[in-house]
Amino acid sequence: MKSIHPVNVLYVNGGPMDFGGITSYMINYYRHFERSKVHIDFIVHGMEKGPREQEVLDLGSKVYHVPVKSRDYFGNIHGLRNIFRTGKYSIVHAHMDAMNGLVLKEAKKCGIPIRISHSHNTQYLTTNKFKLALDEIARKNIPKYATHLFACSEPAGRWLYGDRLFNEGKVGIIHNAIDVAHFSFNEKIRKAKRKELGIDDQFVIGHVGRFDYQKNHEFLLNAFAELLKIKSDAVLVLVGDGHLRPAIQHQIKNLGIQDQVRLLGQRNDVAQLLSAFDLFVFPSRFEGLGSVLVEAQASGLNCLASDAVPGEVNINQSCDFFSLLKGSSNWAQKMKVMSEIKGSRLINRNTFVVKGYEIDNEASQLEKMYINLSENLILHNISW
Repeated sequence: MKSIHPVNVLYVNGGPMDFGGITSYMINYYRHFERSKVHIDFIVHGMEKGPREQEVLDLGSKVYHVPVKSRDYFGNIHGLRNIFRTGKYSIVHAHMDAMNGLVLKEAKKCGIPIRISHSHNTQYLTTNKFKLALDEIARKNIPKYATHLFACSEPAGRWLYGDRLFNEGKVGIIHNAIDVAHFSFNEKIRKAKRKELGIDDQFVIGHVGRFDYQKNHEFLLNAFAELLKIKSDAVLVLVGDGHLRPAIQHQIKNLGIQDQVRLLGQRNDVAQLLSAFDLFVFPSRFEGLGSVLVEAQASGLNCLASDAVPGEVNINQSCDFFSLLKGSSNWAQKMKVMSEIKGSRLINRNTFVVKGYEIDNEASQLEKMYINLSENLILHNISW
């Protein structure tokens, strides 16, 4: 018997509702669910109200804030348990990589029947040895507490859950799908955005990502400084923010490239900014997938990415993967060569559909999965 009420799903985020890849994944999917069938609420770690929090509130969702575990362990546990016990959720879907283990442990204790762990990365985001040890313990315990294992790519699945579970078919791949049409190249928007940025006919290299170790801005800036020696009309546009911003600003000043670099901070117009770029460069030290590369390809951009980025992201064969070990000078030469490639910015949307990166199709599949899981609980008279 089918329920007339929507399936209540609780998404658990490790940080604020910002413009990062994980938040974008959650909101992209939720916006394309039929909300009469699936309702999503969100747990956020930390008291910060992120720039996209109002967006989900406007969709009719609740946003719960719990203390960060490392700052208030007991407050975190108490907050999670209170939400799990009173919220009437049949599904908890955790997006915190290794820390999914601790969240889903509490969800299991509180009787949540469907507990999903989702992997979005291929390395830990910390280098602190104590935190690494805790992360590793939590990672190994995920299969004890999760009923379902998801990942954004094969490398992300193998990293968080291990080769055995992946090879046994226990890990489902849920693509970081997007609204392809939303990111389509637009000449009118290109001209408007370049005018806004004070850019005429210069060659524009773009990067979108938070300012932290993973995204490797230090390397990008060194490579860009080398590029300016052989292509003086280049401009670098950095979209994002984070704790490394002061270091990045200091490096820009030391390299003497202030006039050629634009720091835009967090933006809600990334789709439009992509039309203003000529090349997308992504020298990450590691990535679960690199959602912004999907967006860049939907805008018809050629992309230069490090070979630490999973090859699965190369949807329309416009990504060139290059080793960081080749150094900044070789990256500069590579950017110069790619700057001379001319071609249409039009893309084949069907390629994204076939490879699982068009949000309409993928959201429909995930929605059906949530509904089927919930209906199986009702069928077997399992309450929560």
